[in-house]
Parts: sequence; structure tokens; C-alpha cells
Amino acid sequence: MFATRNFAPRELQLIEAALAAEFAGRIADRGFATGISLADACAIAERAENRAQQMSVPVCIAIADAEGRSILFHRMEGSLPASTRLAGAKAWTSAAYRMGTDELGRLAQPGGMLFGVGHSGSGAGNGSGEGQVVLFGGGIPCRAHGAVIGAIGISGGTVAEDMEIARYAIDGFPERRGTVPEEGRGL
Repeated sequence: MFATRNFAPRELQLIEAALAAEFAGRIADRGFATGISLADACAIAERAENRAQQMSVPVCIAIADAEGRSILFHRMEGSLPASTRLAGAKAWTSAAYRMGTDELGRLAQPGGMLFGVGHSGSGAGNGSGEGQVVLFGGGIPCRAHGAVIGAIGISGGTVAEDMEIARYAIDGFPERRGTVPEEGRGL
């Protein structure tokens, strides 16, 4: 038997929206991009770097596919050494959990529906950032027609700066952004 617990209405909405978006992406007409190409990743990274330069914040930029595997990594001169791992981990987390790392962090707090994620060895990591769960902002999934097609991870500024840069980079691609499924339906 599975253990059950009462979920708050907002938690149930998030679960339902995530499942609906995932299933819709699997059965929808495949006339749209099913993943982030290297060209897309380069364009997203260029937008991220441009925004980071405007803000005078040197960052590391990681772009991952829908399963969290690295497509592109870019490190700006002057970025923090720790950011090289964190950017990849944020991209992996966002792709793997199908939501922004900031939202996952809220849900992983005591009493949240994902309490314990990232706290019990669920993110051992392998040095590339893959497998390391990050519970603060800077990772955002890219979506097409509600389905996750990849993710971006930004690290090097404050959490707010990382999130702003990531959103700016993704927002340049209509129907390819969103921290939670209902936000991933375009601009």
C-alpha cells in the first residue's frame, strides 16, 4: 500500500498541471520542436550572456535537454568557481523535476508535497551537476506546447539575478518557457 496524505488545493493543481502537460506533450501533434537543438541552445545562451552583461553579473550558463543531459555550457570571464557546477545542476534539476528550481525549493520545505527532495541523498551528483538537486532559483524549464523540451541553469549572481537572466534568455523563444506548466504556454 502507498502512504497517502492530504494535499493542499494548490499542490493538487500543480500535480495535475504537470501531469497534463507531460501527457499532452507525449500525445500531441509532433509538428513542433521536440527538443532544444544546439542552435537553440547557443541562441538562448547568447541572450543570457547579453542580459548578464547588461546587469554586470558574470555567470555560468548551462542548457540541458528534456532529460537534463547537457547540451551547452558557457562560463563568462569572472564568474564564481562554484557556479560552474551550480549552473549545470540547476538545469538538470529543472528538467528532471519539470519545474523551476525556485518552485521545487518551495515544495521541498517542511510540510510541502515534496518535502525531503534534495535533503536525503537524492542529489549525489557526478561532478557535472547532473543528479545534484538544487532548491533555489536559477533553473527554468523550456516548454513547447506544455511539454518540457529542455532547461536552462544560470549561476553567478544573486538568486534574483540568476532568475532574471534565465527568464530573459528563455522568454526570447515563444512557447518555450515556464517555471510551472501553466506558465509554459507561451508569452
